[in-house]
Amino acid sequence: MRLGIPREIKNGENRVALTPKGVGLLVQQGHTVLVEESAGIASGFPDVLYRQAGAEIVGQSDAWSAEWVIKVKEPLPEEYSFFRPDLGVFTFLHLAAAPKLAEALLKERVRAIAYETIALEDGSLPLLAPMSQIAGRVAMMMAAEYLRSDTIKPCDKSPQKSYQKGMLLGGIAGVNTGHVTILGAGNVGMQAADVAVALGASVSIFDCQQDRLNICAKRWPGKHVSTALLDESSLLETLPCSDILIGAALIAGEHAPQLLTADHIALMEKGSIFMDVAIDQGGVSQSSQVTSYDNPVYLCNGVWHCCLPNFPASVPRTSSLALEHASLAYISMLASNPFYEIIKENNALRCGLNVLNGGIVHAGVASALGLPLAPPF
Repeated sequence: MRLGIPREIKNGENRVALTPKGVGLLVQQGHTVLVEESAGIASGFPDVLYRQAGAEIVGQSDAWSAEWVIKVKEPLPEEYSFFRPDLGVFTFLHLAAAPKLAEALLKERVRAIAYETIALEDGSLPLLAPMSQIAGRVAMMMAAEYLRSDTIKPCDKSPQKSYQKGMLLGGIAGVNTGHVTILGAGNVGMQAADVAVALGASVSIFDCQQDRLNICAKRWPGKHVSTALLDESSLLETLPCSDILIGAALIAGEHAPQLLTADHIALMEKGSIFMDVAIDQGGVSQSSQVTSYDNPVYLCNGVWHCCLPNFPASVPRTSSLALEHASLAYISMLASNPFYEIIKENNALRCGLNVLNGGIVHAGVASALGLPLAPPF
């Protein structure tokens, strides 16, 4: 089979879908891999390594001419012209937050499998998990930096310095530590809490599932970590004392749950930081708007919002290696088997299928987009 690896064009997106090692394994299986020129350079993988692995280095249109295109992030409007009925796309799609992309895929009858909805029998999300873990760590490290008085460049007409706290998250002897509130105790939330605890902050973790909170309670014995079921009264109590707020709630395939309003955000002190890691699924707050690495933050009610849809892109080598480790077996299955046979046989891939034959075939995605659920076959 012919597999295409285009260069990612989303703002700040430095990851690559496959490294030379992964390409080499697919070539050994008899597949042709078309890698767009410079696709891996930002992750530390120059074209020469792909050539040595057996890939063909091609232009953008040739990479998109393959039977299956393997990406990291969702196709952007300038890539829609490459859509066609015999094309398969395997990438992070997040269609709940991208109705125009969904429309384009449906119109051209593209086969689209989303990394984020591939699910195992126990409900875990094996391709989303490593990126969520990285995103949680990166978001917390960025938030800790944003608390400093010299790290946010003005991105609007508001005076910058008057809105930054200028504090060290972990404090020091004789000075109180900062407080971090995390909404969601999944992969993002747990990893964010790990970093916050390591930096010496006090942490409150909220979730709607008691079993997750039980795991959290055992994870940091003796540390300043509290857990609670998420409700309105809890939010009203914790937000005024939160220096950093992390949005980390997820419903696979669906729009992220709307947990916060602008009034909730206004309860936080001026200069506090809100990191909405769930923005790729629409975000957890009414005040959330997608940002980019060119302008990563904005002020709303005196609180800095960072809503990057690709937090792991800032550590592209680690992220590319982790993504390939999780995805390569599925890519090999798609490339080595008739499509309908492997989709019927492999439940995880079947869960990952979002668009087929001009219809939405994932229940969560269909619900989020307000479209009818089509039969998969």
